[in-house]
Amino acid sequence: MEFFVYSRPAIERVPPHDVPHVVISITTTTAERARIPESPECRGVLRLAFPDADSAVDGYSEDDLFGTRHADQVWDFVLGHRDEIGRVVLHCDAGLSRSPGVAAALSRVLVGDDSGFFKRYRPNMRVYRTLLERYYDPFVGSADG
Repeated sequence: MEFFVYSRPAIERVPPHDVPHVVISITTTTAERARIPESPECRGVLRLAFPDADSAVDGYSEDDLFGTRHADQVWDFVLGHRDEIGRVVLHCDAGLSRSPGVAAALSRVLVGDDSGFFKRYRPNMRVYRTLLERYYDPFVGSADG
């Protein structure tokens, strides 16, 4: 399984991927929809909206942040397509924190190695931890659903 991480401007101008893949599109609000290039090889697009924050600061509430409901959506989406794809394409606004956080957790579980994401990016640790907790123990933190 391969993981490609982009910024929002890059995902909107990159040529479509030519292998079976899914896209995880991360924006801060639901009103900010990225234009994902169409591809006959795309098996689905998951759109998520949450700020790039680890805690409720700067006017964001705990409900706004990445939580178990987001993690469950990611796992359901990726594992649901796992047998038909060879690539996960991800983006967030800058391509430095949220999407690498998702990619690192997915890579750790599905490939067994997440080190490249920590060398090249600054993965959002709330995103990374929440995804791993939900995968390994789906009952952890289920109250914030």
